[in-house]
Amino acid sequence: MQTPNDLVRYFRGFLTIPAAISLSGLLVAGIVFRTEQALVSWGWTASDWMSVSNRTASDVLSAISAASMSALVMVYSIVLLVYTLAAGSIGPRLLQRFGEDRVNQIAVGSLGATFLYSLMILWLIRDDTSVNLAVAIGIAYSIISVLLLLLFVHTVSTRVTIDQEAARISEALDRQVNTAIENSADIPSSEAVPEVEDMRQVLASGTGYVNSINTEGLVSAAKEAGAVVVFDVQPGDFMVPTDTLANVYGDSDESLYDLVQAAAPLIPARDPNGDIRFSVHLLIEIALRALSPGVNDTFTAIVCIDRLSASLARAWSSKLCTGVYRDDDGNVRVVYPSITAEALFHDSMPALRRAARGNGLVTAALIRALVRMAEAAPEEDLRAVVDELSAVRDETRESDMLERDIDKFCGQVETAIEGF
Repeated sequence: MQTPNDLVRYFRGFLTIPAAISLSGLLVAGIVFRTEQALVSWGWTASDWMSVSNRTASDVLSAISAASMSALVMVYSIVLLVYTLAAGSIGPRLLQRFGEDRVNQIAVGSLGATFLYSLMILWLIRDDTSVNLAVAIGIAYSIISVLLLLLFVHTVSTRVTIDQEAARISEALDRQVNTAIENSADIPSSEAVPEVEDMRQVLASGTGYVNSINTEGLVSAAKEAGAVVVFDVQPGDFMVPTDTLANVYGDSDESLYDLVQAAAPLIPARDPNGDIRFSVHLLIEIALRALSPGVNDTFTAIVCIDRLSASLARAWSSKLCTGVYRDDDGNVRVVYPSITAEALFHDSMPALRRAARGNGLVTAALIRALVRMAEAAPEEDLRAVVDELSAVRDETRESDMLERDIDKFCGQVETAIEGF
């Protein structure tokens, strides 16, 4: 069964959408040519400004097709260059995001459509045919392609700007957080696991990463079987065939076995769709790469910390807690380890704190970020932020910064802790 996430993957990169737009040029060429011949047979004549000889039409369309193909080659060359720069300076896992950019896909497709349209009309031209309308449409195609090419260059110039890319990742994370908040449960998954011992183990169907856990159909199926499905994994976890994917409670005839495996499809590489942790890890990767001795880009790390703290504060203030899904009667049917703001916090902040050791600017940004999150965190989760503030203080004391800098940062931490 194909899920929406499976279908989305077909529309990434420079194949499906650009190919569809390009092939539409052939279809439009055929329609325009047949329409013009029908209009001419009914007595229609082109205006003086549209009227051209077949020889001129051939020259114009030849120039358009040659120019569009040259521009198409240039676009692909720029894309490859951007990929190389992004992989080296930002992070290799961002390449997938560049391929998903609709502006890039449409720009490539429009150039391909212009080329194929012009080529098709050139093939259809005969001595006794009128192609005035077809040439006008070809010129319109070329104008649109030029405008899209300019938009493409503008978009690419922003994609290699790390601050802009961090902002885009943060916006994607915020959308994922908002979606997760809408599906938040009233209890954590640890409290929803049945206490009965009658359970059947479901193993992973292969090797790969859990793309997402599709609960909609599984909830109704579990209700019909009178069972509860408890996954051992979250979206983004890696599995091998010997790993336990889920435990099913109450399914006496194992009717849910195949459905459980289908609900958690495995893919070769992690994917942002359905995996909220993927965007978090992208920001962490950019920050850690920026803090590495070979890059040493302090302000990029600060941007990532600021963006990440804003998203986590939003998740905390809304009490994000996924992983428990009920049927129409209110009974728990599907469970997987809850994704909470605290879990995302522990995934990210300790690694950033260790990498920031000895860097005063990043340490100050971390303190500000932790204070921001502490103000949004509920009282029961406040201890996690306070402990991380204490760890920042201890890390600072063990660093090679000047004593006065150490005293200043430790004083900031102490003030923050006392305030909470």
